[in-house]
Amino acid sequence: MTAAEVLHAVERAGGSLALNGGQIKYTIPKSAVWLVSELKQHREALIGLLKEEGTPPPMPPGVRLLRWEPKNPPIAIVHMGIVGNVHKFVAATLLQLQACLEGKDFLAGNWSLRELVDRLEQVGIAVQIERPPRCGEER
Repeated sequence: MTAAEVLHAVERAGGSLALNGGQIKYTIPKSAVWLVSELKQHREALIGLLKEEGTPPPMPPGVRLLRWEPKNPPIAIVHMGIVGNVHKFVAATLLQLQACLEGKDFLAGNWSLRELVDRLEQVGIAVQIERPPRCGEER
């Protein structure tokens, strides 16, 4: 297994990995306890992957990052369910936010501008819209 495969296996099993300083903190269901040896074997590469996930993705044009404090999953959010991978959720929501600002409601998942910003806030990311929205939404 590669480090990325280990990370995905942990997530598929319903577990999670997070960095705490230089250590990997993990939660793994008993049914996937065999992954602990894989975590140890790929420790350094996993730390690199987790650090990469800890950096903010590029903001869409017209969006300014105010705060980057992603919460540890799983996170229950309103209207959606449980977020198991915060970095992927943030990246996907930023793409939807960009589509919304470009007037492409269907690519924004038909979420309103306020709903998209709220979804980011619920996982610890605060953004400010710096240009007028185009998806029929007031600021």
